Amino acid sequence: MHRIINELSIHQIELEMQQEELLHSREELKSSLERYTELYEFAPLGYLTLGRDSRILEVNLTATKMLRVERSILKGDRLGRFIHPDDLAIFNAFIEKVFNRRDPKYVEIRLRNEDVHPAPGASVVPHMMVRIDAVVSDDAEECRAIFTDITKQKEIEEQNVALQLNLMQAQKMESIGRLAGGVAHDFNNMLQVMLGNLDLLIDSDDLKNSDREIFSDLRLSVLKSAGLASQLLAFARKQPIDIQVLDFNASVSKTLKMLKQLLGANIELIFSLSNDLWPVKMDSSQIDQIITNLAINSKESIQGIGVLTIETRNVSVDDAFSRHHPDIVPGDYVLLVFRDNGNGMDKVTLDSVFEPFFSTKSNTSSTGLGLATVYGIVKQNNGAIMVSSDIGKGATFKIYLPRYSGKLSSSPSLTTGEQISHGNETILFVEDDKLVRDITLDFLKSFGYKVLVAESPNEARSLSRDYSGTIHLLITDVIMPDMNGRDLALILKKSRPGLKILLISGYADDFLKPKNNQDIPMPFLGKPFNRKELACKVRNILDNQ
Repeated sequence: MHRIINELSIHQIELEMQQEELLHSREELKSSLERYTELYEFAPLGYLTLGRDSRILEVNLTATKMLRVERSILKGDRLGRFIHPDDLAIFNAFIEKVFNRRDPKYVEIRLRNEDVHPAPGASVVPHMMVRIDAVVSDDAEECRAIFTDITKQKEIEEQNVALQLNLMQAQKMESIGRLAGGVAHDFNNMLQVMLGNLDLLIDSDDLKNSDREIFSDLRLSVLKSAGLASQLLAFARKQPIDIQVLDFNASVSKTLKMLKQLLGANIELIFSLSNDLWPVKMDSSQIDQIITNLAINSKESIQGIGVLTIETRNVSVDDAFSRHHPDIVPGDYVLLVFRDNGNGMDKVTLDSVFEPFFSTKSNTSSTGLGLATVYGIVKQNNGAIMVSSDIGKGATFKIYLPRYSGKLSSSPSLTTGEQISHGNETILFVEDDKLVRDITLDFLKSFGYKVLVAESPNEARSLSRDYSGTIHLLITDVIMPDMNGRDLALILKKSRPGLKILLISGYADDFLKPKNNQDIPMPFLGKPFNRKELACKVRNILDNQ
């Protein structure tokens, strides 16, 4: 009896221990289930179980947040209802492959977002972009799908593509600019010879009036060609400029009368100029070129009655804006906005709108250099230009010009008289192009100056070294073999401190800029120049510099 009681006691103890173990296992299982449920529900990925008809059978909380719908509503609904309409066919084809075990890799689609209306052409943002990976169950009745939010990744990819396209466009424009600048430089040398000889012929006392009219017409054609070359130089950022600190609003306002005449009565002109606008440092004539060329572009775009709005305001560009617009660096800018309600442009046109000789106009009077000129001027002044447009909705040009933080100032202008200025000083003239050298030499001699002529920097240095008299002025071409004109001038001034300088060239380049704060600015005269321009420039330098 005692044995039976002992056995029952032992058995009871064993049962209690087993019960305790079961309770412990149950708690562990419950805890494990809670952990796995939490992992499932709050995973960084969306988990869904889909039926063959893409109905949602199970879904975790992360997926409900992605789809922006409560779980009770989602279950039993078709997933296709929450996918962007443009991507629905792609998703349906993917699901079909999954259930037919054709082993699709994955699919990337946009989820529908009814709260957001994207701008035309928007691809990823503002809709969430997800990658769906899926595997089918053994009985092929269900599939397990994983949603990964790749919106940020796609944004970065799009930004990288935009950066690459901007880089390619900048490289293309730089290459075209170098070509245009080189062509314009050689072209200006040829025009200089033609203009110079025509000036000598026209001023000749022996010329018949009938012949003088013919040569005057030829001279006008040469000047028109020089204008074309000037536009090429503006695009190439090689345009000779006279930089001043300017009140930008005042410069824009001066164009009002000209713009009204240019646009005509059918186009309403609206000026909206911000008060307290920051100053800029650039050539005032370039502001005129920007406004004139943009106005001509708007006029040609507007059919019949239209409106052109010109705005100015101060803007500060931050890092975030600069990341999305690589052409502009962070900083303070004066913003010029040109907005018209003309025909607008498609994407193909926008991609080429700043290229020289590109034009959508059928008439032959358009050179296709207007917007290229604007682009070059903006870039030459370390600014940025942006354009947005749609067919039938007009175009908006935004030009960012760097703020100048100093005080407003004005430079005295050189006097230009009707009479040719003469003198008897000694001039050292250096030019490697024989035709340009000969005609310019004739000019200088006709003004009464004594001229020492050199065809290279080395010859000029020898002449300066061997000449015992005073050389009052050095006139030198900028681009020459062996040495540029600016460096030649600096060398000669070491032995002749009182030597005055005039640089001449078919285009402006880095050679014209002072290399450091101790370096000196040098007067410049762009080719082609006429007799009066040369005479006036030389006399002003000799008298005032």
